[in-house]
Amino acid sequence: MAKTDALQKRLSTLWDAVLNLALPASEQLAILEAAGDKRAVDELALDYDDSFRVVSEAQSQNQLTPDELSALKSLDRQLDRMSGEVNAVNWTTESLQASDCWKEVRRLAAVALATRQIAKVRRSAA
Repeated sequence: MAKTDALQKRLSTLWDAVLNLALPASEQLAILEAAGDKRAVDELALDYDDSFRVVSEAQSQNQLTPDELSALKSLDRQLDRMSGEVNAVNWTTESLQASDCWKEVRRLAAVALATRQIAKVRRSAA
């Protein structure tokens, strides 16, 4: 039972990170400012990356639907494409507010959240 509780807590952390990535830029900046540095834009992605590690275990325990898994992986791929020194411009407050790559992150995060809600409805109906 404790292992299942720990997995659920880690999954909850993952979905919280997805929610933060789906928020409008103004709210993302407010989260970063509350954490101490609104210029630390990469923290939004790092929180997701750290919590994304639970995906394999959650999949093996049937805690993610194929649609949820696909949506989470799409979001992860988008963040990977934005990363690296060559893409440092993506990790500024200006980019967070105006760039197409961050608009795509928000869209993919919203899709992931929608798949989660659909999965919850299906589970409760079963």
